[in-house]
Amino acid sequence: MSSSRNEVAAVKNYIYQHYEEDLNLEMLAEKVYLSSGYLSFIFKKETGMNLNRYIRVFRMEKAKELLCSTNMKVAQVSERVGFANVSYFCRSFREYYGSSPESYRKGTGEDEQTS
Repeated sequence: MSSSRNEVAAVKNYIYQHYEEDLNLEMLAEKVYLSSGYLSFIFKKETGMNLNRYIRVFRMEKAKELLCSTNMKVAQVSERVGFANVSYFCRSFREYYGSSPESYRKGTGEDEQTS
């Protein structure tokens, strides 16, 4: 079972370095020489979430960082974290954080200034 941990670690590492690119289960499975079904199984077993959700969570965290630490336009943030479609990014961000990227940025900025 330790070899499967290595493959999961390798996939996570690849996601960290290439999250702005188009990532999918089949491509990631090829990178670690596993079938997509088996990678999906061991990834969920190791991390507690499926691969697509893991990628989405990672991208949302990166988007939050960029919104808080840069003046990049929302469209640029969307592209930087791997979303080709800005409206889909905004919808996903709203589902994940409960507010639009713009209002999240404004709210975070105001909170930082008052503390």
